Amino acid sequence: MAAIEALAAFAFFMLVWCWVISKNKSPIKDWPFVGMLPGLLLNASRIHDYFSHLLRQSNQTIKINGPWFSNLNFILTSDPENIHYILSTSFANFNKGPNFKEVFEVLGDGILVADSDSWKMQRKLTHTLFRQSNFLSLLETTAQQKVQNGLFKILDHASESGLQVDMQDLCQRFTFDVTCVFLLGSDLNSLSVELPAVPFAKALDDIEEVLLQRHLKPRSLWRLQKWFQVGVEKKAITAAETFDDFIYHQISLKRELNNRKTGKDKADENDGSELISILMQEEVLKQCNNNSTKPHDEFLRDSVMNLLSAGRDTSSTALTWFFWLVATNPLVKSKLIQEIELSFQMKAGDPWRFPSFAELNKLVYLHATLCETLRLYPPVPFNHKASIKPDTLPSGHQVNQETEILLSIYTMGRMQEIWGADASAFNPDRWISDKGKIIDVPSYKFNTFSAGPRTCVGKDLAFMEMKLAAAAIIWSYDLHVVTGGQPASSIVLHMEHGLQVNVTTETIR
Repeated sequence: MAAIEALAAFAFFMLVWCWVISKNKSPIKDWPFVGMLPGLLLNASRIHDYFSHLLRQSNQTIKINGPWFSNLNFILTSDPENIHYILSTSFANFNKGPNFKEVFEVLGDGILVADSDSWKMQRKLTHTLFRQSNFLSLLETTAQQKVQNGLFKILDHASESGLQVDMQDLCQRFTFDVTCVFLLGSDLNSLSVELPAVPFAKALDDIEEVLLQRHLKPRSLWRLQKWFQVGVEKKAITAAETFDDFIYHQISLKRELNNRKTGKDKADENDGSELISILMQEEVLKQCNNNSTKPHDEFLRDSVMNLLSAGRDTSSTALTWFFWLVATNPLVKSKLIQEIELSFQMKAGDPWRFPSFAELNKLVYLHATLCETLRLYPPVPFNHKASIKPDTLPSGHQVNQETEILLSIYTMGRMQEIWGADASAFNPDRWISDKGKIIDVPSYKFNTFSAGPRTCVGKDLAFMEMKLAAAAIIWSYDLHVVTGGQPASSIVLHMEHGLQVNVTTETIR
């Protein structure tokens, strides 16, 4: 323990010393013994913009060196050629890797962390489910109901009572409830005027804080904290228990319900359209658990955990930034309203009617505005990869076996080399061609949904869900920003302290 305390004291001294003498120097400095750790720690509260700064000074690729006693070393890149090579051209040589799986251990062996045959099977299964008509119908109906009976009621109450609401919280509740229905067949009704506590959501917030800290600390340090259950690592243990209690309870309820169903119940056309019912089928379990000793319930837990966390956080984060950007850009909102009027033959004061997903695809400017939001504020600002064998990136950087590589998607959205001189500006029109169609930007440049074989399987569903909620709220309410707009330092690009708004409406439904 004395050695650990001495090491900690030395690290603290180096941190203060580096801060004092580098106030007006480049933050890229690679110090003896401690490497670039001082810069990472000093800029942890603005890590996304700090990485963007490093990459601008390093021709979009830089090797980050940690302390000599740690393995906190990785390559950071936003170079489109490198990203195309890693995600597509040489896909077979880059996977998530064992270190990623250890850091994200709470996800188990689910689709977000799995590699090789396990990932292929889970992706194939999920892709097949997402294309089924009864599943799409369930998603559409559920999302409409949650907007009508959830978001509308809460925003109406806020408007009538003069209360501020946190749109980030509401968006998370919306996507959480919708995801629970199509994954578990259970409606938890977190999106109600009472705004009930959601332990699972709180646990997700806690684990995201832990995961960011694990990226910034030497592995030996956070492993030690985990061993003694101290610091933020204690949150990870508590969060994992919350996840397990919730998911295993839902699995038990679903299995009990399935066992009680009669033949007529099982023949219902909408029965079994949620993912967990598909996963519980014996032939699916055998196929997915081939050559595995993992218990079936643990496989179900991992699958649900991955899709539930992804379904809640990605779309809700995008919607939060969308509402902030539209509220602070009146011209964009005006164009959105005009498009809705022309597309659906509506006029000011008309109550909102819910178009189908197919009808929502008419809204080209809405799609462009969502793409522009995702460009500037990608819900997942980093993508992790690790090399299987030695290789050379197009930028000339050498990678050894199991070299960690961090792809900065946040930086890519701000690169003038990709988006032009106005890369930092919010301009949905950049996505629309002279013929009024959406411009198809290659995925290795617009990488929000990844690229290559691991392109996000839920991309189309995410756009459907976001369009349905975005169009309904933009048409029906005026959101006046009180506070918000600052990115949080997190593995998911939440808004720091949420998006507090005042709500007004003249629409009578």
